[in-house]
Amino acid sequence: MRRRQDRYSNRLPDFVTDPRSAAQVSRLSEEQLDTSGWFNDKLAGVSRRDFMRIAKRWGLTSTCFAVAGMGGIFSAEALAQKTRSVYEKRLGGKARHTLKLGSVANWDNNRIIRLGYYHFARDVEERTDGEILVEILDANSICSEQVCIQKTMQGVLDMGTSSTQNASSVAPWLNALDFPYMFQSAGQLYHFFFNPKSDRLFRKVYREKNRMEFLFSLCEVRNLFMGLKWRDKPPVTRIGDLAGTKNRVTNTQLGRIAMQLMELNPVPVAWVETLDALKNGLIDGMETWTSATTAFNMAPVVAKYVGLKFIPGTGHTAINTRSLDKLGSELTEEIFEAAYYAQQQVMYANEAALVMVSGEVPDPGKDTIFGKVGTQMNFLSNEALAECEEIASPKRKEYDRWHEKLNEMAGFNVYDELLPVAREYDRNALAIDVEPRRWWRSA
Repeated sequence: MRRRQDRYSNRLPDFVTDPRSAAQVSRLSEEQLDTSGWFNDKLAGVSRRDFMRIAKRWGLTSTCFAVAGMGGIFSAEALAQKTRSVYEKRLGGKARHTLKLGSVANWDNNRIIRLGYYHFARDVEERTDGEILVEILDANSICSEQVCIQKTMQGVLDMGTSSTQNASSVAPWLNALDFPYMFQSAGQLYHFFFNPKSDRLFRKVYREKNRMEFLFSLCEVRNLFMGLKWRDKPPVTRIGDLAGTKNRVTNTQLGRIAMQLMELNPVPVAWVETLDALKNGLIDGMETWTSATTAFNMAPVVAKYVGLKFIPGTGHTAINTRSLDKLGSELTEEIFEAAYYAQQQVMYANEAALVMVSGEVPDPGKDTIFGKVGTQMNFLSNEALAECEEIASPKRKEYDRWHEKLNEMAGFNVYDELLPVAREYDRNALAIDVEPRRWWRSA
C-alpha cells in the first residue's frame, strides 16, 4: 500500500487482514491513533465480524467498556483479552442486582451528544464494588426514542434514556418543563436540576404519577434547523422571516402550541424519516437541539441554524422506582451519588462539545461538524427573542387546557411555581458555572 504523508505506516500491522480494516487504518494519522476517542477509529483494526463475535461472547457493555479503556489500534485478539478482563471484573460473583438501561444512542453518538449514561454505569459498578451491574442496551437494540421510557415504566427495563419531550407522550407530566421561554438557557436548566427545589416542584410528581425517578439530564435549548432549500435564502433575524414554514416537531404539546402561535406549522415526522424530509424539501426545517442534530448525522442537510431557544432539549436518564426500591437504602444512595457526578460530567462535557465538536458558535471552526458542512449560524438578538416570547407566551389562552392538566397533577400552579426557580440563574451566565448540589439530601 502506497505511503501517504501524515498517515499511518505503509506497512500495516500483521493483524489487519481484511480490506475494510486496512482501508480504515490507512486513513488514520498518527495523532488520531494517539488521541482519538471515536470508536470507529479505535476499532479500525478489528473486523465487524470479530467485534460481533466478542460482543456475543462477553456482552456488548463489557466490550464497549474495554474499547474505551484501550488506546491506539489493536487486534481482535487484544480486544477479546481486554473484554474478558473487564467482563470478569464486572461479573466476579459479587453482583446482587443487574439493572438494564435502554437508549437509542451508541458510544460514538455519545462523543457528540453527552448523555452521560456510560459514565454513570461505570461509576455505579465501581462505587458499589460490583454489587450492582448495569447492562446497557443501546443503539436502538431494545427501544426507540419514544419507547425507552415507556418500557422503563412498564418494568421491561430498569432505566431508560430519552428526551423528556419525546417521553411526554407516555408521561404527560414531563410537559411541565416545556412552557415556552420559562427556561432561557442551558445554565438555567442545569441550575434547576441541581436545585433541591426541583424535587418538590418536578421530580416528586414524576415519582408519584409514573413511578420514575429522574436521575440526570443533558440540558440544551431547542432551536430550528432549516433544510437545504434555505441555503441561498437571506439570514434569519426575526421570527417573521420563518412565518408559514413547515417544521418537524417532537411530542411536546406545549412546544407544538408555541410553534403554532409563531406560525411555524408543526408537523409530526418520525426522527428516522426527518433526514430525507429535509433533504428532499418535504419540510422546511425541524425543531430539536444542537447535539441531537450533529450526533445523528443531520448536519449535512441543515443549511441554517436559527437560535430560537424556545423550549428545553433535555435528554434525561430515569430509573423505575420499583427497581430502585429493591436495592435497599445504601445502594440507592450510591445510585444518587453516581447520578450527581454524571450530571456534572454531562454539564461540563456537553458544554465543551457544543463549541469544540458541534460548532454552536457564530463562526464554527473548520474542524467542527457545522464548520465542515457549512451550516450558516443565525443567532437571534435579545429583541428578536423577546418578540418570540411575547408571541408564544404561556399566559395565552391556547395553553389553558395544559395549565389545568399539569396543575391538577401537581396540586399547585406549575408555571407560577417553576418560573421564579428557573430564573434564579442568570440567562447570560455560563452553564459550567452552575454550582453542583446534591438535590435529594436537602429536598
